[in-house]
Amino acid sequence: MKYYYAIFKSSPQAIEVEFPDLPGCVTFGSDWDEALANATDVLAGWLAHAQPEFRKEPTPFSQLNSKGSGETFVPIAVDEKTLQSYRKQKSAKNTSPRPIARSSYSRGC
Repeated sequence: MKYYYAIFKSSPQAIEVEFPDLPGCVTFGSDWDEALANATDVLAGWLAHAQPEFRKEPTPFSQLNSKGSGETFVPIAVDEKTLQSYRKQKSAKNTSPRPIARSSYSRGC
């Protein structure tokens, strides 16, 4: 099982979650349980839809911890079932026949 490390930050309004290895992969929750569930979901969605040049292997914990940022890193497992679900949604969107994908507005009707 593959894990990516997330940073959980508590604010008065929410628990914010950021994946330092994955640009733009962020979420939040109103409490820790919701933030953790959302982190698992957003990780799978990000990995399924990101361009290959942005995907990278997780940084080892020893390297993250050695930066001395004082942040708390939490390992989040890649949920393969959710990842495959997002990939299926992505491929279904890309296989629509062109005439169906066009709207009548684009042809001036």
